[in-house]
Amino acid sequence: MIDANNYQLYGAFGDRYDLHTPAHHYQHDHQFLIQRIQNIGGLGRILDIGCGTGVFLEKALAAGLDPIGLDPAPAMLQLASQKVGMSRVRLRRMQDLDDQQAFNAITALSWSLNYCRDYGELCTVLMRCKEALHPGGGLFLQVAHAPHAATQPPDFFVDYEAGPGGPQDIVLKYRFWAADHQTMMAEYNFECISMADSFREVHVLQVADAMLVASAAEEAGFIDLEILEGYGGDPLKKAINPFIFGKV
Repeated sequence: MIDANNYQLYGAFGDRYDLHTPAHHYQHDHQFLIQRIQNIGGLGRILDIGCGTGVFLEKALAAGLDPIGLDPAPAMLQLASQKVGMSRVRLRRMQDLDDQQAFNAITALSWSLNYCRDYGELCTVLMRCKEALHPGGGLFLQVAHAPHAATQPPDFFVDYEAGPGGPQDIVLKYRFWAADHQTMMAEYNFECISMADSFREVHVLQVADAMLVASAAEEAGFIDLEILEGYGGDPLKKAINPFIFGKV
C-alpha cells in the first residue's frame, strides 16, 4: 500500500487540506451516501476509510449516524479529531483493518482505495471490509476509473478559495489522466499566495477501473453490486469517479 504521508497533499501539507477543499465541495456526494446508509437500518455504525480531515464524519454525525474514521496521515487525522473528537478517529492503514462484524456500513471515498499497491492488496482490503461488516451491511466506494479519463494530461482545472490573505488567496490546480487502462494519474499544484507556500506533485492511482474493483468486491463476497455514475444514482456512463455499492 502506498503511504499517504509520502504525498505532500496528505502529509507535509495535510493541515492545509480544508483550505483548498472546503466542506461544501462534496456536499451532494455526502448527502447521497448518508441517505443510502440510513436506508440500511441498524445502529448506523459507519467506518470511513481514508477519512481525511473528517468532513464526511462530521456530516454523518450531524445526520444521527455513528461514524468512525480511519486514516494513515496524522496531519489529516488531527483536523478530523477537531471536528468529531479523538474517540472517533483511528490512525491506521486500511490494510491493517481487523474489526469483526463491527459496522453497518463502510465507506471509502475520494479514491482512497486506489492507493492500494495492486489488485492483490485491493482484494485483501475488501475482504477485511467484509469481515468488519454486520450481516446485511453495506459497502460504499468512490473509485477512479481510468477507462473514461483523457489519455494525455489535459488542461488544469483551477479552483480559488479564501485564505489568510483574503479572497482567492488559495489556488489549487488539478488534472487527471490515464497512464493505462488500470492506472490514473492525478496532478495537484497548491499555492497559498500570502504565505508564499506551494507544492506540486503527481499521484499514481492503481487498480483504477470500476469494473475491476467491482470484480474484487464480488470475490470478497459482496453481493447486489451497483456501479453508479454519481450522486444522481444513474448507471455508470462516462464518469471518472463512479460509486460502487455492495452488500454483505
